[in-house]
Amino acid sequence: MQRSFLPLILIAVLAPFLSTSDCMNDGASGAERIQQKPTPQTSLPASIKLTIEVEEMPGFDKAGSFWEAGYEIRLVDWRTIVERTKSGADLADAGIPLIQSSFSHKLLAGKENRRLLVTLPVKDDLFQRLQNQKDNPQSFSLRSSVRLYDAQLDRNYTFKVDRVWQIKLFPEGDAHISIKIKPDGAFSVFGPMPKTLPPGYTVVGTSPRDQF
Repeated sequence: MQRSFLPLILIAVLAPFLSTSDCMNDGASGAERIQQKPTPQTSLPASIKLTIEVEEMPGFDKAGSFWEAGYEIRLVDWRTIVERTKSGADLADAGIPLIQSSFSHKLLAGKENRRLLVTLPVKDDLFQRLQNQKDNPQSFSLRSSVRLYDAQLDRNYTFKVDRVWQIKLFPEGDAHISIKIKPDGAFSVFGPMPKTLPPGYTVVGTSPRDQF
């Protein structure tokens, strides 16, 4: 059995109603603590973009390699994230759905087939909710199931990629998740990581564990 490392990371901002000892997590993912209050959102990007990319894979150029996924992104009040995390409740149905879809990519030698880009225009209800960050901080929740087949390794990979992130930490609206498969068969999933981490952040991931 191969050992793999799947560092599922929850990037979290501590809202005013939390103490500095609160530690957030999203179940299978890691957690992050912060020791400062959020500041009002002064401007909004034209769109929210999420990129999920297979950055490393031994069988990129091999016929038969592919990756596919089903995914959903929801807009969730940060207060709900806090409450459900503390109670151990699932986040699957939290908030309002923004997009739900799936894809299947083959011919992975082309970089465009190793990347999924989801774009959500900031308008209507999404604009109104994000504009009210001071009074009601918002977060995005990604729930996805990914399957890859590496023809060089002759191996299937099936795993969850669930994430929560806040617009406050991604003022440009861009979030990126990286998937890497190593020549020995180990894999990792990392992100999204903001460009700048405010003082006081400690990012915590899960421990290495068997996935298959």
